[in-house]
Amino acid sequence: MEYNGGVPPVGPTPWLTAQFDDHDTPGSVTLTLTGTNLSGTEFLRSGYFNLDPALNPGNLTFSTPTQTGMFDTPTISLGSNAFKADGDGFFDILLEFSTSDGPEKRFTSGDSVSYAVGGIAGLTASAFNFISAPDGAGRGLYPTAAHVQNTGVEGTGSAWVTVPEPGTLSLLALGGLALIRRGK
Repeated sequence: MEYNGGVPPVGPTPWLTAQFDDHDTPGSVTLTLTGTNLSGTEFLRSGYFNLDPALNPGNLTFSTPTQTGMFDTPTISLGSNAFKADGDGFFDILLEFSTSDGPEKRFTSGDSVSYAVGGIAGLTASAFNFISAPDGAGRGLYPTAAHVQNTGVEGTGSAWVTVPEPGTLSLLALGGLALIRRGK
């Protein structure tokens, strides 16, 4: 869902999916982010995620990414409630994607990036299933946020998208930025 009054992406939801999978083995989690239904010139500028508030996001480590697509590797920033998604909530993990290197370097439909995330003993997928810290804007608290640019039929808008509650597989069909699936 688009939550900030912007122009939603043109394609059907979900526009993006994010999956955290611990493969039933605590200690390492695979994060996979995929552009599923972005259309035309729409691209992901940034993705925001949360971590269990009892854990220090600064201790997380990210492997060299596995990528599908020609986009530039995103920059990863970590900090407890350090990153504000436009208008609502503070997040612990920020992935920033290229916006200026031309369309061929942007994260678009069909692109995918995966990381092995570790650095915290006993880390599981459920450690990422937390809502953002409140910022007082009052629109809602979200488990994820993403900033999508060049949205709408004309490709001139932008949108802030999310799933308004912790994800399950059924939410993948409901749209927005689909979130957490614990490994089977």
